[in-house]
Amino acid sequence: MATIFDLIASLVFSGALFLIILTANDTALETQATSHGDMLVQQMLINVAQMVEGEFRNMGFGVPENQKTVLLADTSSITFLTDMDRSGTSLDTVRYTLGPVSELSRTQNEQDRFLYRALNGGTKQNVGVVTLFTLRYFTRDGDTLAMPVPADRLTEIHVVEVTMEVQNSYAPYRPTWAVQTGQRNALYSSSLWQQTRLASQNSRR
Repeated sequence: MATIFDLIASLVFSGALFLIILTANDTALETQATSHGDMLVQQMLINVAQMVEGEFRNMGFGVPENQKTVLLADTSSITFLTDMDRSGTSLDTVRYTLGPVSELSRTQNEQDRFLYRALNGGTKQNVGVVTLFTLRYFTRDGDTLAMPVPADRLTEIHVVEVTMEVQNSYAPYRPTWAVQTGQRNALYSSSLWQQTRLASQNSRR
């Protein structure tokens, strides 16, 4: 009888130990995947943020005092004038827009979108993949402008607030038993960038 109890106890102990090892292995894999994902999305975000910040800060460069700098302004798109080559001979039209999630339905992350940039009405170019790109606009006095900003108030834009998020397009799926209600089924890393007071150094109109 004692032998049977010893055998049962041994089986219970072995099973518990096996479960602990499996859980520890899953945790280690999740930690490794999350760490790699964090580094990846941070680099992706830096690349896009540097471009957006640089161009937004230079919007209005070379634009005459009596001419509008911002031509269109909405929650996820903006069109503005600037002198890209600083030649003083002509102005360029720069447009940023956010694409639909349907364009990236082939990726695992259902929130992926292209962020586009178009120069002088040309073909829009993909400058990065983001999961969030929102804009807000403020007057010189700090008042928030309604969106889309009415044509007769575009000259009041002095500060643009940019919020941008990047997540990895592919991530390890989590075990079904580990996914709680409301949680996503993969270990997506996320990096958020918000420039709350991105004022153009040339915004005087």
